[in-house]
Amino acid sequence: MDRLNTIINDLIISNEFDLIIPVIKAGLLTLVRDRYLSEFITTIEQIASQPINTYHIAFVNFNKQLIDIENYLKTLFQTLENQYNLKLFDIQDFMIKLPYNAVKEQLLHTTNIIKSTFYEKFIDIFEYYLAAYASQHARIACAELLKNTTTCSFCKLTLSSGCKCVELQEQFDIIMFILKRLGLLSRVCQSAALAACRHRITNFIKQICEQYSSHACLPHLEQWFETGIITWVSILELHCTNYRDNNDDKEQSTFKIDLSSCRTELKHHIYKCVMNERGARHMFQIIIDYPESRAGGVLDDLKRCVSIVGKRHLIIDNVRHEFNKRLLHPGVGTTEILAAFINAIRVLRYLDSTGVMMELACHNVKQFLARREDTIRVIVSNMNEHGVLELNELTQADGVANTRSSQCFLDDEWEPEPIEALTAPERALRPSHSRDLMSMLVSIYGHAELFVEEYIHMLADRMLSGQSNKVDIEHEGRYVDLLKQRFGDGGLQGCDVMLKDYVDSRLMNDLVKKQLAHVHFPLASTAGVPINTLIISSQYWPEVKFSPIDLPDELKAIQVAYTTAYETLKPHRTLHWSPNYGQVNLEIEIGGKTLEFSVTPFHAAIIYKFQEKETWTISDLSSSLKCSTACIRKRINLWQNCGLLKEEAKDTFRLVEDTSKVASNSSSQAPALLSVDVDDMNVEHQAEPDKKEHEHTIVCNFVFAMLRSKTSLTLERIYSLLCVYAFHGQHERTLIDVRNILDAKVKSNQLLYTDGFYTLPPNQGTTSTSPVSANENMLVD
Repeated sequence: MDRLNTIINDLIISNEFDLIIPVIKAGLLTLVRDRYLSEFITTIEQIASQPINTYHIAFVNFNKQLIDIENYLKTLFQTLENQYNLKLFDIQDFMIKLPYNAVKEQLLHTTNIIKSTFYEKFIDIFEYYLAAYASQHARIACAELLKNTTTCSFCKLTLSSGCKCVELQEQFDIIMFILKRLGLLSRVCQSAALAACRHRITNFIKQICEQYSSHACLPHLEQWFETGIITWVSILELHCTNYRDNNDDKEQSTFKIDLSSCRTELKHHIYKCVMNERGARHMFQIIIDYPESRAGGVLDDLKRCVSIVGKRHLIIDNVRHEFNKRLLHPGVGTTEILAAFINAIRVLRYLDSTGVMMELACHNVKQFLARREDTIRVIVSNMNEHGVLELNELTQADGVANTRSSQCFLDDEWEPEPIEALTAPERALRPSHSRDLMSMLVSIYGHAELFVEEYIHMLADRMLSGQSNKVDIEHEGRYVDLLKQRFGDGGLQGCDVMLKDYVDSRLMNDLVKKQLAHVHFPLASTAGVPINTLIISSQYWPEVKFSPIDLPDELKAIQVAYTTAYETLKPHRTLHWSPNYGQVNLEIEIGGKTLEFSVTPFHAAIIYKFQEKETWTISDLSSSLKCSTACIRKRINLWQNCGLLKEEAKDTFRLVEDTSKVASNSSSQAPALLSVDVDDMNVEHQAEPDKKEHEHTIVCNFVFAMLRSKTSLTLERIYSLLCVYAFHGQHERTLIDVRNILDAKVKSNQLLYTDGFYTLPPNQGTTSTSPVSANENMLVD
C-alpha cells in the first residue's frame, strides 16, 4: 500500500482531489485481484499436497488481508477529512463489493485462473467439515454403527474430554463467510456440495462395513443421513439464500436445492454403497452365517438394496467367486458343500423370489455336487437326521407349489423376472417362482427316484444296524408320509412295510421271550433271553446278504431256540438268520481286565475262536467258520485295529495278552464298527466283478453307438435311452451307476465331458459301420 500512498500524496500536491477516489478504488481492486486473490486461489489448488485441516488458514489469512485494507481506509479517510476536509465514499459498502469485484474482473479481463479444479478441491474440503458436522449432530447413530460410545467418530478424541468438532464448525463458518464475500459461494456449492455428500456417504459406509457383521445398518444409516447429511445441506442452502438476498448483482447465480430430490438421490447412493460393500464383499459370510444373518437384519438390508438398486450381478459374481475359491475343491467334504449350497438357496431366494439369482450363482455348485458319488446319501442323511434340511421343507408337494405359483400371476405379490434371467441356464425349462428347497436339491440329478431309493436304503441300514436308539418310528413315519406327498406313493410303499416289520418285531421279541422263559431256556436270565431280533419281509426290503458262517455254539443255540419259539407262534413260517447285520455286546476278559465291545455277529464269531487257541491263520479261520478267506481278512482288521490281535506273520494272527494298548469301543465308536461289516458285504461274492464288467461293456457299447448317432447327449438323456433299449424298461442300473461308468470312460479319454454333455473324442467321431453299430444306431433312432 506504500505505492498507493505515494500516488495519493502526488495528487494532493497537484490539487487533483477529484482523482483520489478513483485511484483508491482502482489501486485496492488491483491489489486484491492480482495479489491477495491469486495467492488464495493458488493455496486452494494445492490441496493435494497439504493436510486438509490446514486449509482454513488460507481463508483466515485472506480475511485478515481484507480487514487490513478496511483499517487502512479508515485511517486514510480520517487523515484526509481532518487535513483537507475531504468526504470520500462509504467504506463498509466498498469493502462488501471489493472481493466480489476482484473475482468478477479476474473472470472478465484476464486469463481465467479460477479453473474447474478450484471448485473440485472444495469437494474434499466440504467432505472434511461435513464429516465433523455429522459426527457431532448424529452422534447416537455413529455410535451404533461403529459400536463405540466413548470416542468421537471423526476426531477420535474422548467425548468426556471434549472433541474438536465444534471448533471445526467455526472454521467452516469462516470459509462460508469468505466465499460469500468473493461471490463464489453459490458456484462452489453448486459444484461441490452434492459430490461431497456422496463422497462422505461412500467413505463412511466403507468404514462401518469393513468388518463383517450380521446386524442391520440401514436404519441407523438413515438416521445418520437425516440428522447429519440433509441438515448440513439445508444449512448450505440457507447460507446461499441469505447472501443472495443482500446482493444487488442479478447476474449472480444462487445455489438452490430441492431437498426432496436431493434426499432421494443420496438415499439411492446409500443403498448402492451398502450393496457394493456387503453384497459384493461379505456375501459368502452372510451365507455361511445363515440363519443368524437373517435374524440380525443384514439380509433385510440387502433385500431393500436389491429391490431399489438392482445390480444383482454384484452378488451373483461374488457368490460364484467365493464358492469356486473356498468350496469347490476335492478336499472339501460333501456335507460342508451341501450345507453352504442349501444356505445359498435360502439366502438368494429371500433376496430374489424369482430364483434367477440363485440359478446363476449356484449353477456351478449343482454341477460339482452332481459329480460326487456321496451327494444323495449326504442329502438324505441330513434330511432324515435333523441336519441342514428340516421337516417343514418337505411339507409341500411340487404340484401344490406349481399351482400356487401359477396363481401368483394374478396377485399383487407377483414379481417379474429381472434382466439377469436372460442369461440364466436352462431358462426355458425353469419351473415357476415358487420352487422350494427340496425341489432344488432334487434338480441336482433331475430324478426324484434316486432320493427315494437312497432314503429306503438308509432307513434299512439304521434298522438293520441293531441299534434301536437310532430309529424313531414316529419320526420316520412322518418323514415317509411327507415324502409320499411330494414324490408319490409308488416307490415308498415298501417303507410302510419296513416300519411295520420293526414294530411287529418288538412285539414278537416279547412273545418269544415269554415262550422261552416258560420252557426254562438254559440261557434265560432274570432279564429274559439275551436276544432281540428284527424279522423282515424280504420282498419289501433292499437286498439282504446272507453270508455263510459257522457261529459259536452259544449264539447258534439262542438262534435255534428263538426259531423254534417263533415257529410255535407262527406255524408254517420260519426264520433265516444273517450274521452280517445286528449287534452283539461282548465282554472280553484278558490280562485281568474286562473290555466291552459292540460288534456284528460275524466279528463276534472271529474273536470267539481265539478262546480255543491264541494263534490262528486266515485259512484255518476260514475252514473253521466255513466262510471265504476274503471275508475273514476284511473283518479281522477290526480286532487288529483295536489291539486285541497282532499279525505275527502274513495271514497269521495271535491274541495279545498286554492290555495296555487295548481299548474297548465306546458308544461313539460303535456305529463305525457296526458299519464295517455292512459296507464290506460284497467281498464274499467273488464272481460279481466279472458280471459287472460284462454289464459295463454292454452299457458302453450302447453309449458309443448313441453318441455316433446324436453327436452329444446329457447324462439324463443317455440314462433314459438305456432304460428303454439296454435295460428293457427295468431299472437295473441307477443314474449314479451310469454316471460312474461314463466318468471312468472320460478318465481313460474314451469320452469327453463338456458343459454337461458327453461326446466322443475327435478321432472316434466317425467309424466304419459294422453290423453291431448299424443295429444300435437303428435302435437309437
